[in-house]
Amino acid sequence: MSSSTTARGLGWDHQKTRERLLRNHVDGTPCWWCSLPMFRNRTNNWDHDPTSNDPASGSLAADHSQARAHGGTQADRLLHGTCNKERQDGRRDHLRPAVTGHRIGAEESEEPLGIRLLPWP
Repeated sequence: MSSSTTARGLGWDHQKTRERLLRNHVDGTPCWWCSLPMFRNRTNNWDHDPTSNDPASGSLAADHSQARAHGGTQADRLLHGTCNKERQDGRRDHLRPAVTGHRIGAEESEEPLGIRLLPWP
């Protein structure tokens, strides 16, 4: 069973910090992780799934640029919720799509030219 957000250090103070970050957010600002635009209205974000039962689908997450696992105590930026989950504890920051151009976990095609209808080199 997962612990509560408060037990994980994401309680009232973190919620207030997220609200402040959202108030100051400029719609269309690129996400640090994926470089796609972020919007206050969760339904405008790329990771929103209208078929999901998750009421937070597409919501922006308050992120700690210095990960909590490495001593970070204050959330200081917003990321897409999915991007925040992909970032984890920050050890994969060098793999972020904004740098590599590829989503983490996205399968690479074995065929560099994509699907071919004819067996061509």
